[in-house]
Amino acid sequence: MHWSLYVLIGAVVNVLVNFGYKTSAAKDGIYTMAAFVALVAFVTLTGLSYLLGDNVKSSIVSITKGWTPLVILGMGVGSGTVMYFFLGAMARGPISLVDPLWACVYALTSVVIGMALLKEAPSLLALSGVGLYLVGAYLMSRG
Repeated sequence: MHWSLYVLIGAVVNVLVNFGYKTSAAKDGIYTMAAFVALVAFVTLTGLSYLLGDNVKSSIVSITKGWTPLVILGMGVGSGTVMYFFLGAMARGPISLVDPLWACVYALTSVVIGMALLKEAPSLLALSGVGLYLVGAYLMSRG
């Protein structure tokens, strides 16, 4: 499957998940609920990996070597922190602004990291899209 189809399907599912978070964000226990969502996501991803032919046993062995456990720990703490702030934003703001602004900041940060750390060189057209993203974020924040 082409990477763009992964993006499309993942983005649509993400909107549905974020809608679920928005409709639950004002409730007590939202952070505990999000932790259980992450647990279900772990089981789902592990199951899909197994069903799609990923060698789970050799993957588990390979992720226990070198710096990988520390990287996993950092990513786990980072993911929990991301969810804390995302849910806080969803509880306090309208989904029509929070979700697109969150996506915009995420996308722009990804571009900067790709260019600065990974030495990626986006085309002029791609950089123009980044400029439009910035204009869109400004306009959305005024709404």
